[in-house]
Amino acid sequence: MRHLFIYRLKQTLRDRSILFWTIAFPMILGTFFFMAFGDLAKHDEIATEIPIAMVVRAQSAQTETQKAFLAEMEKEKLVSIKSYSTEKIAEEKLEDGKISGLFYLNQDLSLTVTKSDLNASILKLILDSYNKNVAMISDIAKEHPEKLPAAIATMSDLKPAVKAVAPNGKTTSSFLQYFFALIAYACLSGVFLGVNNSFETQANLSALGARRSISPTPKLTLILVDFIVILMVDFISVLLLTLYITKGFGISLGDNLFGIIVTVLMGCVIGVSLGIVLGASNKASINLKMGLTVALTLVPSFLAGLMFQNMGIIVEKYCPLLNRINPAAVLSDAFYCLSVYDNPARYTRDMWTLAIMSVICIAIAFSLLRRERYDSI
Repeated sequence: MRHLFIYRLKQTLRDRSILFWTIAFPMILGTFFFMAFGDLAKHDEIATEIPIAMVVRAQSAQTETQKAFLAEMEKEKLVSIKSYSTEKIAEEKLEDGKISGLFYLNQDLSLTVTKSDLNASILKLILDSYNKNVAMISDIAKEHPEKLPAAIATMSDLKPAVKAVAPNGKTTSSFLQYFFALIAYACLSGVFLGVNNSFETQANLSALGARRSISPTPKLTLILVDFIVILMVDFISVLLLTLYITKGFGISLGDNLFGIIVTVLMGCVIGVSLGIVLGASNKASINLKMGLTVALTLVPSFLAGLMFQNMGIIVEKYCPLLNRINPAAVLSDAFYCLSVYDNPARYTRDMWTLAIMSVICIAIAFSLLRRERYDSI
């Protein structure tokens, strides 16, 4: 076994074209991803303070209350108040997108925005909160004036009702999706190793396969050694990619190191098994098989969001079943569960899906290779 293992490992490492697609290409692709938006993926995407400006149109007791309210919102880090010398300059800043909203302080507090986005919605909620408080104080003053001081004191202790955080207590960037899909693609790149191994095992397709077929070593032993070797090469290559992303780029994939390793291993098992199945299921030339291999790695990775960030969401909306059977999508979702969702139940479902896929692929791969028989070599 040791002799077979060493020589099969040497044979695998000598094939530079296969190693390029398995090890080098994912790292090159990851480098381009980092050059494009790596800094965005390293930092929180959600801004906690919304830039606004105030314009006082008529000084009164109401405007002082309005100023105090907005100052309290700034203290609670919901908004960041910018000061400008004139109303015209403030409106220009709003049009240029330098600020998200412009509050007008008059008899009533009013708001102007230029976009319909998340910041505008939050500012609208702040305005509604102020108006509701004013209306409530007015009603209390009319019906229960003796309780007015207590009501004012209670409302002055303003606290934000909602705090936006990820389920694990951390905010994150949606650009991480590209790196999750990249690791999933790297796992599936084991298909190249599997196809090449199947080609070199079949006596009717390669000279090496003919020599191995006439050896006295049991075929099951050869298959097991080959599978262990190419799985190990693929597993180490994906771990190197993961280390390259986390340590080289400084991008966090989560704190669950054991979960990341297990997910990578499951992905590599599926990739290698799919490659063996593809290689052993037909007698096409190695060039045609490699062309099919490229499609088998790129198409699932595309659907998982490797080229287009929201592709997984689109597939989930129109064909959710595809996300359940696409190994790249399942792997990407598992990494999301480890890093963002902090959802053990969903991660367990992904692991069971990967495990079932692995068992099916391994069973088919071993069945195809073991039943090969030749009349003459």
